[in-house]
Amino acid sequence: MKKTLGLLLAALMLCMLPILSSCAEETAGDISEWTVMFYFCGSDLESGHSYASGNLEEISYCLDYDTVLNAQLGVEDVSPAVEAVNVVIQTGGSKQWHAQELGMDVRTDALQRWHFRPARNTLNIAVSELEQAEDLSARAIVEALASAVHENAAMELKQDLPLASMADPGTLADFIRWGAENYPAKKYALVLWDHGTGAINGLLIDELFDGDTMRLDELKAALTESGVHFEALLFDACLMANLETAYAVKDSANWMIASEELVAGKGSAMYSWLQQLYFTPQWGGERLGRWVCEMTQEKYAQETNAQAEDTLTWSTIDLSRIDRLAAAFDRFFAVCDNVYVNNPQYMMYICEMLNDAFEFGLGDADMIDLARIPYHPFSILGLERELYLELLDALSDAVAYNTHGPNRASAGGLSFCYAAGIGPAELDNYARVCPSVHYLALLDAINPGWNAPDWVFEHAEKLPEIVDIQDYQIRVEKGMGAKGSPIIAIADGFSCVWNVHVNVSRMNPRTGNIVRLGSSNAYGTWDGAANRAVFCLEDFTNWPALEGVHCSAELVSADYMGKMLYNVPIQIEGENYLLRCGVEDYSAAPVVYGLWEGYDVDSGVYSRNVVPLLKVAGRDCALLYPIDGTEDSRTRYETSEPMTMYRSMEITFEPLEPGTYYMDYWVEDIFMRKLPVGRCEVLWDGTSLTIPAEANWQGELTLTMEGL
Repeated sequence: MKKTLGLLLAALMLCMLPILSSCAEETAGDISEWTVMFYFCGSDLESGHSYASGNLEEISYCLDYDTVLNAQLGVEDVSPAVEAVNVVIQTGGSKQWHAQELGMDVRTDALQRWHFRPARNTLNIAVSELEQAEDLSARAIVEALASAVHENAAMELKQDLPLASMADPGTLADFIRWGAENYPAKKYALVLWDHGTGAINGLLIDELFDGDTMRLDELKAALTESGVHFEALLFDACLMANLETAYAVKDSANWMIASEELVAGKGSAMYSWLQQLYFTPQWGGERLGRWVCEMTQEKYAQETNAQAEDTLTWSTIDLSRIDRLAAAFDRFFAVCDNVYVNNPQYMMYICEMLNDAFEFGLGDADMIDLARIPYHPFSILGLERELYLELLDALSDAVAYNTHGPNRASAGGLSFCYAAGIGPAELDNYARVCPSVHYLALLDAINPGWNAPDWVFEHAEKLPEIVDIQDYQIRVEKGMGAKGSPIIAIADGFSCVWNVHVNVSRMNPRTGNIVRLGSSNAYGTWDGAANRAVFCLEDFTNWPALEGVHCSAELVSADYMGKMLYNVPIQIEGENYLLRCGVEDYSAAPVVYGLWEGYDVDSGVYSRNVVPLLKVAGRDCALLYPIDGTEDSRTRYETSEPMTMYRSMEITFEPLEPGTYYMDYWVEDIFMRKLPVGRCEVLWDGTSLTIPAEANWQGELTLTMEGL
């Protein structure tokens, strides 16, 4: 039996021999081919969901190529003089770790550094374990091999250090220096593992230091201070495949590997790409990046998580080409600056092009796909031929490779921050990393409450503020529609309107709280006689209901084909999630796509925890309703009566119950700025809406961003 098992195991490894034999010559010398540094800032991803430990477990299944060769040749445990690939790890930033089964006693009161040593002579161990087994299927053999690998690998603790924030640039720089000094290599890779928030707030959320975050300028400083140049820099975090991040790290690495979109909790295909690096250490950063993209796409194709597979995006970026792309990006916004001042009507077409770009992070991240600029049909007509071609070529040169799921088919590999509607503090952060002075000059002009740094205007002209250009002013008239419901009418500045929304809230007579029922697009009609557009929400007869219970449905996106995406807050056994649902077109029935932990407005963090309904079926749940007017910044909720989470939840559109409601109108202008109109109290009798006499919904006003 032992001989038979050995032959079967040998057959499983036989296909590796041509690759492995070619690797042997590559690793000759006194330093390793690669040192891969994993920087695990565990945060709530580890304390709440064990995701970091799950990825550490993936690492523990990796074999180095000498292990396989020794097993094939019958050689006893003979360690090479120099490892072809060294893996070093730093852990921190989490209130609780779950890595005990890996032999790791990860402390929460210290930073720790580890060295991963792959298992050796694993095939012989697997043979021994299977000698008495009756099941000799290929699956059983592979599982035995994996078990033996996992049990005989070692995570060796090398250092205990005083506790410090993992988001401190000095902490990261010190780890990089330690890794390079103790494990020198021809090529270095750095994996930054945790939350990512895009260009504005950066990444790495240390929950032991009050949610301390590393901004992109701080990341740049850490990499520069370390003195190490990386062959590959991998962001195992959300929303980091953007121009601003690439611009920040371009001088410290050759290749960047990241995702434009949210990254599922299980992260990249860590076992697959790291194991391949052990087998082919002669690879460079570009080939490694392609493998990360391909294997991560395959990982989620094999998962029972269609949501993560459909929205997946991963890119390999050539950082040597980023200066060219940034220069073309700046030239585009130099054109925008000129048009903004001299041709507002044409500026509206440019904004329409940007607003149509795919937005990542479910609308809260302000990150849009950069490819929309050169690939939009309007660009061919609106840009000089030379600049148009330069944008196309620069982007295609920078994005060496990218993969994407079917619902992100238009993703071009790099995003950028469309920062027109963000607040002054966030704009201060963004100004530190924006690669375009002309873009900052435009942001300065359209956000009167924010002033760009003085150095911007050493290179770009200061533009007149938007409130001083009449063509961009939007005036609305508040009034009553023919059926008694509140309306807003827009004549002056209608061409500057992108969308009109209404938020609906209700008074809960039991608690006295005003709870939010979500948002909807207001419906517009053209009043030719008065030469104005009229927007209203005439009734509450079609409001989303989950299993017959009305929910707080936040409209995330809608298009002219009738496709709409909603987020519904829901609680399952004490944990808050967003139920993602929507309709594909006007004639389609609503569909529930799955659960997501969502965007935390209090911390600015995007969850990586995506949960299929199948995994929570049968559990108790309750709908959540945000409460207006809470005294602190954190969102408070009321809950519905308990419900059961079914394997397939049903969304229908039902009339709201009669009662007192509140409608908050707001206008989104062409720059995607949110301009509030005001709140109106309404009475709903189940058939029609009326405005109480004391509501005083009348008058005209010019919209500004004040009051948000």
